[in-house]
Amino acid sequence: MSEQSPIKVLSVSEVARELGITRQRVHDLIKNGQIIAHKLGRFYYVEQAEIQRYKDQPVGKPYQRRTTASSPNSIDIRQ
Repeated sequence: MSEQSPIKVLSVSEVARELGITRQRVHDLIKNGQIIAHKLGRFYYVEQAEIQRYKDQPVGKPYQRRTTASSPNSIDIRQ
């Protein structure tokens, strides 16, 4: 039988320390679905792989190419 490596889980405090944010911010990320956590009793636990997935997400606004062509505004249109 092959042995599987145990899944490492972290508490909210450990996640906050690893990400450099507050515990409240971790709870907000869990509530918003940005970090997937498992609730055991009244405590949340996050898998180590989930923390890595969160860290690897791109940040900022998505790139949108700018165009140099001007589009007509209602002010520009003369009759």
